[in-house]
Amino acid sequence: MAKVLTLDIETQRGVVEVFDLWPKYIPIDRIRTPTRMLCFAAKFRDENEVQFFSAWEDNDTKAYFDMIKAGWDLLNEADVVVTWNGDRFDLQWFQGEFIRLQMGPPSPYRSLDLFKIARSKFGRSLMSLKLDWSARQLLGDKKVEHGGTDLWHDIRYGTPAEKAAAQVLMMDYNIHDTVLTEHLLEAYLPWTGVNFALYDEDNADRTVCPFCESPKIQKRGLFPTRTYQYQRYFCTDCKGWSRGRRMYYTTELRPV
Repeated sequence: MAKVLTLDIETQRGVVEVFDLWPKYIPIDRIRTPTRMLCFAAKFRDENEVQFFSAWEDNDTKAYFDMIKAGWDLLNEADVVVTWNGDRFDLQWFQGEFIRLQMGPPSPYRSLDLFKIARSKFGRSLMSLKLDWSARQLLGDKKVEHGGTDLWHDIRYGTPAEKAAAQVLMMDYNIHDTVLTEHLLEAYLPWTGVNFALYDEDNADRTVCPFCESPKIQKRGLFPTRTYQYQRYFCTDCKGWSRGRRMYYTTELRPV
């Protein structure tokens, strides 16, 4: 079975020195505290537990290294990594920290960015490409609300009580985003184009849906290519369409 990992990260703001509130350009020498990863949540599809890792304090280098190393270990174990806009954000953050901390890349995995699927398959029908909107439309759920509280400020500058409360809320926010993303994966399965059945040796001698691995598939006509035709299948569970591997027939002469 494929090791499908869903993850989501949160970052902390950087601190810079400026003369006014409308700087057009901030030189790198004015950076006092760079932006960084604050925490992340991750969940394997076949497990119930959502794992959470954090480094709340800016100067806690050990906690930060341990958090990034935990991310490396999880990505190294995964076959498919599911995110929302992760190709441009979450995964780039991890990769940037891996090279900065001289960890090297984890073993190769397939990235499945659900934001890209939403944009390419459903974009014109969506009023927003935010995770929150798709979760409301498809799942009847939404992101955790923080009531306008500036969690990032309280985590860095708050009193001990404010820090503790902000950390708990940030953790809940991060974990729930991961759960929403995983649930959206199940809704998007027939649209992903990913053959999850390839990763399961038990499927070698049986015909199953490549998306949800259900055996409840029906033959529905043939799938033609330029030179061959293949059996076409419809999954009654996830509603996905697929084709068989065995070609039916071709023609001896082909157009040129």
